[in-house]
Amino acid sequence: MKRRRKGLSADRVSGRVLALLIALSALVFGAFFLVGYDMPYVADTNFNAPLLTDVLLVYTYVLCGVAVAVAVVAMVRGITVHGGSRYETHGVPAGRISLGVALLLVATLGVTFAMGSAEPVRVNGKWFAEAGWLKLTDMFINTSIVLGLVAVAVVAYGVSGLNRRMNRKDR
Repeated sequence: MKRRRKGLSADRVSGRVLALLIALSALVFGAFFLVGYDMPYVADTNFNAPLLTDVLLVYTYVLCGVAVAVAVVAMVRGITVHGGSRYETHGVPAGRISLGVALLLVATLGVTFAMGSAEPVRVNGKWFAEAGWLKLTDMFINTSIVLGLVAVAVVAYGVSGLNRRMNRKDR
């Protein structure tokens, strides 16, 4: 006879969290677009000033903060659980891969920030010239592009079977 575990399994917890986030997001975005969305902006009536913009921004900031916190906690937990041991899963050097991904992320963030443009841009008819924010925006956009291309290249390499063919020749 199997013993029943107390509490929920990780996949059930993550499924419920996902369902909650989807429902909450639908509620917030629905309210944003359905309640006072067509209110004109007082200073310039050519623009809208939706009533629930602050609610949407706070929700977005909270989600981003929670995501960053969960990522940091997961990273710290992974490092402490596996420590200095040689972390492998089914012969795959997961520890080295995790370290490589973290280093690639940090290096890409640094390089794309250094290469980011600080040229002023026109936003809603006004010039925006804060160099730090412009470079930060470029950093995130360019890092997303670079890491997306790296992910596509790694998936293509994995699907190609090139690594298995090279290892077979060594035997």
